[in-house]
Amino acid sequence: MAGAPLAAQIVMIAVMLAQGRWLFALMVLPSAVGCVASLLLAAGRSAIDRSDTGPDGRDDGRVDGSRPAVSGTSAARPEDGPAVFPERCPPWEELALPDPAAEPLVWRHIVRRWLAGGDWAAVLGIDAESRPYRLDLTRQGPHALVAGTTGSGKSVLLETWCLALACANPPSRLTFVFLDFKGGSTFNRLSRLPHARGTVGDLDLAHAVRALAALEEELRRREALAAAHGVGDLSVMDDPPPRLVIVVDEFHALRAQLPDYVDRLTRIAAVGRSLGMHLIACTQNPSGQVNAQMHANLSIGICLRVRDAMQSRELVGAPHAAAIAPSMPGAAYITDGGSVDAVRCAAVRDVDALVGRIGLAARFCALAPAEPLFSAPLPRVVASSDDAADDTDGNDATGWPTLVPFALADDGIALHTASLRLDEGNIAVVGGHGRGRSTLLGMLERRLAVMPGVRLTVVAAGGNGFRVREHARPGSWPDAHGSGPGPPPPPPSPRRARRTADAPVTPDGCADDGRRIWLVDDADALLDPMAVDPMAHRLRRAMRDPGVTVVFAVLSMRHVRVPDDCTTRIVFPSGERHADLMLGIPADLLSRIGVCDPDVPGRAVLLEHGRAVPVQCHAGNSPPVTS
Repeated sequence: MAGAPLAAQIVMIAVMLAQGRWLFALMVLPSAVGCVASLLLAAGRSAIDRSDTGPDGRDDGRVDGSRPAVSGTSAARPEDGPAVFPERCPPWEELALPDPAAEPLVWRHIVRRWLAGGDWAAVLGIDAESRPYRLDLTRQGPHALVAGTTGSGKSVLLETWCLALACANPPSRLTFVFLDFKGGSTFNRLSRLPHARGTVGDLDLAHAVRALAALEEELRRREALAAAHGVGDLSVMDDPPPRLVIVVDEFHALRAQLPDYVDRLTRIAAVGRSLGMHLIACTQNPSGQVNAQMHANLSIGICLRVRDAMQSRELVGAPHAAAIAPSMPGAAYITDGGSVDAVRCAAVRDVDALVGRIGLAARFCALAPAEPLFSAPLPRVVASSDDAADDTDGNDATGWPTLVPFALADDGIALHTASLRLDEGNIAVVGGHGRGRSTLLGMLERRLAVMPGVRLTVVAAGGNGFRVREHARPGSWPDAHGSGPGPPPPPPSPRRARRTADAPVTPDGCADDGRRIWLVDDADALLDPMAVDPMAHRLRRAMRDPGVTVVFAVLSMRHVRVPDDCTTRIVFPSGERHADLMLGIPADLLSRIGVCDPDVPGRAVLLEHGRAVPVQCHAGNSPPVTS
């Protein structure tokens, strides 16, 4: 049958020559030569296969004629058929932990292993000979790809592997980041490990983007650290940073939902070895889900039960994983680029108990939990702490406060407190009705009124114009619902009382006037160049006075000039891209703002010093916190 195309070509050439069509015969000749070459190659392969077959008719285990495909007693040779897995695998505790009679307290065993220097060879289960099987991520890795269909035991394998590493290495040598893109609970219990630096497990793409950005920032930080110490591998440093193991479950979902971010993990796989960063990617189907560049760096391949023999062959070089019975969860073939081992993965009997013992060992060793690498996105509500001004340390030369916290800011990776500077010019609060402008000003009034060294003037629209109230008793600002005055200020805390007593005085012994601040709501009419209200003149004069800081709220920037009228802006986005761009919000930040963010009261953008940072303003109607 293999020579049928060649015979047809020869017949065609003969007919054309008989009819004198020499040109057509020459056109068919190259095809005939190709058929001859194909037959010769096929014959050569058959000869090699016969030379590799022993006297008993069985192959010696070589796949390409150059090296055996498997080695060791637990290896599964492709030509021998699927391996025979042990019917039962004992719990992981029986394989890796001491006998309870010899050591009843597991946490003490964990402490001893940590003090002994740690170990990266983790016990994952048993081999075909029922002996404990160990896999060394640093020596055989540094990265791994795990594949298996639903119910094959992927999640249990990841859980066992991470716990085995955590039992052998303290948080000062090992940390984890868990990314689960299927919305399951694979890493819920592992997230309580003292080694965990962050977990994404609820299909929150915004949270996942933050995690990937944090990983990229951590990669750059480690590259800078290696350059600063002049080393090519961080492990040779006297005090290297802990290794970071990134565990990704359902990698194919990441590729489908965030394809632009896959390159970040690819870069980690390419340079992570020398920087102490390891990647364990898990997917249901390895075919086409991992690009060639990443696949070249994933030295360890673990294939549990799959549906297609081609998937198994692509990952471990043998088709046997497709023949694993559904009744054999945890059965897998593992390769590190050399041998292919048949392994029955073990499960941890009581994950919660083991996590608790690891935490107890960390507390005994006085090891603090790993610092979070990233945080969740901005919450919808941030409770106000009117006593937060006590914690500010920004004071000018006279000792008067220069910072007042007002919101929670988001730099794209982590959250931190956002504060307004009271010594760098006026501040504009821009936004439509119901967005939180008045709530923000009310919160600032209550907070500033109890800060020592502040002279507060409040201007608000009344029935017959604008009402002016010098700071005497704050708390008459409308609440978040506009139904009436907000709560009165809390009584001064002991720290406030001490700071008031220590307020600076002038050379003649009189108390200094302090910092002068104006709070003006609905200032659009006052900023109109055609305004005739006397308050408009007073407001303009105060805005030009370098000794006065004016915080004013407006609906639009029509009558506001930047930076003449304000150096800092708090802009509440409207959701209309063109209008938000006109308000000064950068286009790249608008692209990251969620569709529902403009509908969240208090969600704004802080524009200062050429930077734009999303913030969630403190809720103005939350109960005050007193100290």
